Amino acid sequence: MAYLIGIDEAGYGPFLGPLCIGATYWSVPDELLTADLDLYPLLEDLVTTTLKDKSRIMIGDSKLAYKPGSGLRNLERAIFPFFESPVISFQRWMETFAVKWNDWSSHSPWFESYNQTLPTALNPETLGDLKQLAQTSLDESPVSFLGAKVWCLPAHRFNLLLDSFPTKGALLSHCSLTLAQQIAESLPLGQLQIHCDKHGGRNQYSHILQQLFPDYLVEIHEESREISRYAWGPPEQRVHCRFVAKGESFLPAALASMFAKYTRELTMDAFNAWWAQHLPEIKPTAGYPQDAKRFLAEIEPLLEPLGIDRDVLWRNS
Repeated sequence: MAYLIGIDEAGYGPFLGPLCIGATYWSVPDELLTADLDLYPLLEDLVTTTLKDKSRIMIGDSKLAYKPGSGLRNLERAIFPFFESPVISFQRWMETFAVKWNDWSSHSPWFESYNQTLPTALNPETLGDLKQLAQTSLDESPVSFLGAKVWCLPAHRFNLLLDSFPTKGALLSHCSLTLAQQIAESLPLGQLQIHCDKHGGRNQYSHILQQLFPDYLVEIHEESREISRYAWGPPEQRVHCRFVAKGESFLPAALASMFAKYTRELTMDAFNAWWAQHLPEIKPTAGYPQDAKRFLAEIEPLLEPLGIDRDVLWRNS
């Protein structure tokens, strides 16, 4: 059996709120693991890349699935059919999927008591139908969905890590590939394909790959603006890793993108709800630069009285 890991992020640009890096992992028979493997045709009864088709699950670019003010329904339609629990809470979600969440969120008071019931916008009947569709389609295909994880880095953790890297892009590469390494170590032995979106325009990744996967020499197969490809290991444990511009065209990475975006939106809901308790008239923020500056100016008089250090709130860049 061969394994696939797709990785993508949400929240790379904002100053407020976490950087979320999502990963989904899958298995396929060894004979299907080729450089041009595409899961969409193998799961065509289950997935689509358009929001117009309501009979299947849209898995694609999270920016298409989610627009500010439009709600989380499209993301929930993509994510929840793959998991067993029909109803979950924010705290349970983070404990289940977010790596080291209790440690990394401990400096952020806005996450302590927030516990929204999930899903927020997907009704039980629709979810039940989609879960049945997912189960039937996966049972009848050679593809197996194995799970998902996310690195959710609040400002405090983000800033600590950024001190160790020359750029934000280097931090993203390190965190994404460390997440891939953690998942790879949890999988049975077999061939592995890791697929990531490009990180901040970067084209060279061999150095960080060699650090995280030191047992074998990392071979550089291609490094270009469109794609960077690497491989290492013996035939029965061969690892192929690629970084692709617009990497969400690969289904595992597309679902990872949606998973990361959903997790970030949940954390921003928690963040905005906490500040609204202290400033009821404040307009919620998505955390992107211009509006983040507006939000910071409004809450700044409360930082010292509430004992909030700016480093816990504001991401450096």
